[in-house]
Amino acid sequence: MSDMEFREMQYFTAVAKEKSFTRAAERLHVTQPTLSKTIRHLEEKLGVELFDRQKRQIELTDVGEALLFESELLLRQLEDLPNHVFDITQSKRGQIRLGLPPLIGSLFFTKFLNTFHSFYPDIQVIITEAGGHTLGDALDNGELDVIATVLPAGSAFTEIPFITEELYAYLPVTHPLAARKQIRLEELAKDAFVLFTEEFSLHHVVREACEQAGFHPQIIEESGQWDFLCLSVAQGNAVTILPRTIMQKMNVHGVRAIPLKRRIPWQLGIATAKGRYMSFASREFIRFLTEEYSFDA
Repeated sequence: MSDMEFREMQYFTAVAKEKSFTRAAERLHVTQPTLSKTIRHLEEKLGVELFDRQKRQIELTDVGEALLFESELLLRQLEDLPNHVFDITQSKRGQIRLGLPPLIGSLFFTKFLNTFHSFYPDIQVIITEAGGHTLGDALDNGELDVIATVLPAGSAFTEIPFITEELYAYLPVTHPLAARKQIRLEELAKDAFVLFTEEFSLHHVVREACEQAGFHPQIIEESGQWDFLCLSVAQGNAVTILPRTIMQKMNVHGVRAIPLKRRIPWQLGIATAKGRYMSFASREFIRFLTEEYSFDA
């Protein structure tokens, strides 16, 4: 709406409320000729008469009554606009489209989201669960605002680290190395592996680590669920590589998690698309995650 259109609505509403050009002009601190000219211009532009000027006290026409309803609604919305902007910029409300890999979500975000909602109950978080590669494509296409991912996420994204985990070897308790306090990854070269599917970043992290250790892992099963992988290991036929934190979540008997002598870091972060506008709600979500929330709490 232009300044002229806003003034026309403001002047029209004042005359309609006061039922007098003189009183409306005084209320608006303008001259009566200016007010009359503005209303006449509005009527000419709309091609209708808004006031019945033949009566002793001016009255709205039927078209004027309809316009008054819309005009008051519009003016109220414009008057409230600074408050709406203030609310949004203060992150009191808004919406975030968040992408979470299931592993990262279950390990770190359940408690975090509960805490976040307690501070920001009017910010709606819409979660999409998928593997890191799928979420990266969705972020790049503008379908998501923020994703949690294994770093590095790629040159198209802005990355903000929030936690670094360590990957452990998960062995059946019957495995010859299960009693060890530490093992080398190459000692598992002849074992069968169960891993996350290729959609997940962890799949590629583990394969690359194995290749750097001098062998190609023999993968007999792939899954998108860490508890399924642990159950497969418990059967005694395979091993896997998973984050250390899973030890605290795991409710599976028959599995032993052992540190690797050559550490495999698993750095997690938040990624956003470079060059794309980020809402105030998304900015506050990231700030809260990286500055105020402790994953050790």
